[in-house]
Amino acid sequence: MAQIEMTRDEIEMLREILRKQLSELALETAFTHRKDFHEFLKRRKEFMEGFVGRLERELASGRREIVNIDRLRKVDILEGLAEGELQSIAQYFEEEDVNAGVTLCEEGTDADRLYVLEEGKVSITSRKGCQYDIDIPGKIVGWSFLVPPFLYTASAVTKTPSKVLVIKSPDFYYVLHKEPKTGMKVINNLAQVIGSRL
Repeated sequence: MAQIEMTRDEIEMLREILRKQLSELALETAFTHRKDFHEFLKRRKEFMEGFVGRLERELASGRREIVNIDRLRKVDILEGLAEGELQSIAQYFEEEDVNAGVTLCEEGTDADRLYVLEEGKVSITSRKGCQYDIDIPGKIVGWSFLVPPFLYTASAVTKTPSKVLVIKSPDFYYVLHKEPKTGMKVINNLAQVIGSRL
């Protein structure tokens, strides 16, 4: 058996490349009408899904403990998700303790992370003069990472020492594209969050 030594960053990069290829392969499989070619693509897709699973287990083995799904039930954009849906998302969240005065996201920059407040207070400000605080557990910060053009529409700074859950954009997108029903629930919840804040 051949073995290749890889760093965690290389494993993560390979995982993201394969995830993108899997999405394209799923579309190709869905639109082919030739039975033999369909079976070929299906076998390739199954192999890639298995390989991505192995990469994820490798990453998880060196990662912190997976976030308990009971904590995710309080997250406003995850409301109404079934236990299995929450479990598939939980593995991608990481917990962070943040000091007061830390900028979580800055208006106009690439939106690559979503934050979920668990403890503390975060101040949201925009150049248009909008300003409000978030101090309720389960509220999200950085929702712009789910909406084109994927740039933060406001800046967020911790006002007190805070505890947040963080998920990176590629991980979240992978879950939503892999499970379209989950994605629809999340987007519907997000629409309500945006509506309430506007």
